[in-house]
Amino acid sequence: MKISTLLLGGAFLMSASVMAQNPNLMENANKGATGDKGAMAQNGWECWKFPFTYDEINEEITVSDPEQMTWDANGPGGNNVRWENKGAAVKYEGSTYNGNVAFIRWDNGSIHSCWYVYPVEITTPGIYEFSMLAGEWSNCSADSDKSYLKTNGNEAAVMVAFSDKRGPEGIKWNLNVSDEDLAVSQIGLPGEGEGKLFILPKTANDFAELQKCTAEVDARNAGTYYVQFLGSHALDVMADFQLRLLQAFPDGSGVEEISSASVESVTYFGIDGTVLSNPAKGSLVIEKKTMSDGSVKTCKKIIR
Repeated sequence: MKISTLLLGGAFLMSASVMAQNPNLMENANKGATGDKGAMAQNGWECWKFPFTYDEINEEITVSDPEQMTWDANGPGGNNVRWENKGAAVKYEGSTYNGNVAFIRWDNGSIHSCWYVYPVEITTPGIYEFSMLAGEWSNCSADSDKSYLKTNGNEAAVMVAFSDKRGPEGIKWNLNVSDEDLAVSQIGLPGEGEGKLFILPKTANDFAELQKCTAEVDARNAGTYYVQFLGSHALDVMADFQLRLLQAFPDGSGVEEISSASVESVTYFGIDGTVLSNPAKGSLVIEKKTMSDGSVKTCKKIIR
């Protein structure tokens, strides 16, 4: 097999076609004995409660000090957060899903504000692709004010957030947004590269239907990051968690954050200096920004 790489300053960029060859950083997240309530915690999973209050007048949210939940009979593990194989009761693409699914829930007042967290070690800064299979199992209903996510009760909602900090801190939220009025987040939605909201249809026909959920997330630096899950009032099933490197950042690059109001014009150049009018997604370019104060800023970036 021919693998194309682009060498630049000692770093190389891998194309999406070879992404599957990169290791799954959430491989251990899929392990654990069926029915063992402690198996998920033994393989790296954590559960944290981040209680909050929401000020509707000022549209501000205040998060209280976090509390790590024990993963035993008195914690979320004791509430059926565990691996199970349900056979024909779980389907994917119309066929029986032959494998374990994780039962993860937010359908109880004591766990409405829980974040299920899986730490991963990032050694190569870059764009990563997260994916999982997920569906609603039971108990989907409209939510109380203690839930981060609210639905009308006809669908369940799960948000995946990616950050170098546990919980809401460290994520740049886009506030006052919803997903086609199906789900509303009291905390907002993660910004680009920091997660995604998924809508899970309510279980019908006596079986749960899994759907593929994917999101591109950014790791700007090497170190510990957290793949985090929060949901609306429901008991959900999830499986096949994956996090794989999609494309590495060149040395010294990352995601540059500049207020768009101060940008007069943007020009893209290839590495050879050729002007690019419409650079392809996934390509490495040199971006030149002319600012309103007359200054010029350049950086290497990957087109998203």
